[in-house]
Amino acid sequence: MPGSKGFAQLRSTHDLLSKLKSDRARMEGDPNDVYPAFDFFVTAEHLVDWYYPDTQDQKRRRDRTDLRNSEPLLQIVSHIANGAKHFEATAAHHQSVEDVKSNTGGFSPNAFSPSAFSPGSFKFSGLTVKLNDGSSRHVFEIADEVISYWERVLGT
Repeated sequence: MPGSKGFAQLRSTHDLLSKLKSDRARMEGDPNDVYPAFDFFVTAEHLVDWYYPDTQDQKRRRDRTDLRNSEPLLQIVSHIANGAKHFEATAAHHQSVEDVKSNTGGFSPNAFSPSAFSPGSFKFSGLTVKLNDGSSRHVFEIADEVISYWERVLGT
């Protein structure tokens, strides 16, 4: 798309932050649905690219690399996104994530009326990220941290 900026209504980092929030809300609908999670993490990974756009200026590329290298949360996002996009994150810098699994709990989040219980109440069910430090985190928790991070960075 030479000469154009963005993608339809997605034209700024604030637009991508809004998309992240929309993807996060979609994740609530079915905590085991990988489609909105995939969308969320790929968008979050590329928000860094929109924050420091690729130009002829080598400093922008260094700024992107420095930001990703200095922020563990962005390293996790990058590892998940690239693992999802390429089925395996093979780049040497992807050292944060051991695995992403779909877990089903004792109850399906769809077993209860969404008007009575939020699917997010069933955090034992859904996608769980096992980090290389041995800890496990639900994708909702990581997604909420990512949104908070970008809200702070973008001043929203």
